[in-house]
Amino acid sequence: MKNIKAKSTLMVTLLSAMALCSCGGGGSKIDPSVEQVSIMAYNGGYGTDWLQDICEEFTRQTGIIATYSPDSTILNKIESQLTGTCEYDIFMSHGLAWQNFASRGLLAPLDDLYASEVEGGVTFESRVLPEALSHVRYIDKDETEHYFKVPFTQGLGGFIYNVDMFEEKGWAIPKTYDELTALCAQIVSDTGGAVKPFAWAAARDYYWDYPIYEWWAELEGKENYEKWFDLKGADGTYASGYESYDPNGKFSNFKKAFKMWFDLVGTHPEYCNDKAYSASLLTAQNQFFNQKAAMIPYAQWCKKEIEKAMKKSFTFNIAMMPTPKAKSTTAKNVNFMVGFGDSMIVPKKARHLENAKKFLAFLSSEYACKTFVEKADGPFLGFDYSGIDLSSITANNTYIASLHNILTSSENISTDSNNPILVTNGDTFIQPWVNNKRYYKEVSSGQATSVDAIMNEVYETARDAWPAWVRNAGVR
Repeated sequence: MKNIKAKSTLMVTLLSAMALCSCGGGGSKIDPSVEQVSIMAYNGGYGTDWLQDICEEFTRQTGIIATYSPDSTILNKIESQLTGTCEYDIFMSHGLAWQNFASRGLLAPLDDLYASEVEGGVTFESRVLPEALSHVRYIDKDETEHYFKVPFTQGLGGFIYNVDMFEEKGWAIPKTYDELTALCAQIVSDTGGAVKPFAWAAARDYYWDYPIYEWWAELEGKENYEKWFDLKGADGTYASGYESYDPNGKFSNFKKAFKMWFDLVGTHPEYCNDKAYSASLLTAQNQFFNQKAAMIPYAQWCKKEIEKAMKKSFTFNIAMMPTPKAKSTTAKNVNFMVGFGDSMIVPKKARHLENAKKFLAFLSSEYACKTFVEKADGPFLGFDYSGIDLSSITANNTYIASLHNILTSSENISTDSNNPILVTNGDTFIQPWVNNKRYYKEVSSGQATSVDAIMNEVYETARDAWPAWVRNAGVR
């Protein structure tokens, strides 16, 4: 009887602490004698319900109190956290310069985590998405390679569409680019222009990258697409790597993919919301939410983010369509894994290092993987879902079902890379657009009218900056 009371008292204590601290700043508010782990997570389009539930279940199963702090400014704080007094044991975010931190000896090696058994004889390494394994190792300041991160998400990018509207109007889901162009004309014709094919915003113009990258990878072939990120010239050196941007050479298929967008969107303002090239994200979200646009380019966080912005739920079913193929002969659709480079890392100075590893191991469990999909409303963690039954979630949710279908049936690609030139200079400034300039706004506003001129400018910019990029990376 005493044991039962003791266990009951312990659980009450743990749950009380969780209620008080689950949204607090690190573990500083908990008695240091209590086993704990503290997390800082980027506060973005995934919400925090998933993290709250996973933290609570982790605590119930292990007795370790897990606390978290959602923070939209994590990227501004992590450097000082890693180099100074570190309040957190795990950081979860997009855009983490984890390779830089690893090379400076600021991250804890996770080799033992990857080798550990998580459940039923299965290792953590085998739970991580296979495509990610070549991207999670790096060389530290002692020139030793280790596992230093856990992939956060796997992601999807493309076109979200109004399922109910498509069914009501009898519009078929386009399977090819040619069918997509025909559909856009049909939408305008059938609705007298009252419904636009696309809603998009200058503020998130990079959402157009997703279908373009998918067309590029399809035209290039996955192997050649991935080889592009070697950024080496014909002589096999980094010094001539600017040749990767030659629109008449190694970049020719990117040029073709961009021209597909140019011909579909850039030359058809009637296919888009008015002045999309200067529109806010809220404007584009409003257009789609209020059924004034049939489709919107977006990623896996679309549903939760738009509903949060609108302060209400969708009144119609939505789904992501497999991005229509550039060629009808291509066997599989291609999916761009948006956010595939997002990371979960553990500081070298983590106060609760072993508990951090236990929490990351727990994230690979079926419970955590399913909870993330359900509570984040669509996104998937960076683990292998092939053995996880999601039917209870997908049966009545067209959105999540469509994402699951794309992930499991497509050729998945990303731009994630440990290439030293990309790591040192910042991948968003180099791959594949340079200086973060994409030209969607310029084309749509009439400032840029030639694909050839745009691609030549990209090539010249890369060629001029290349010596400095190579020098910064310390490679040849």
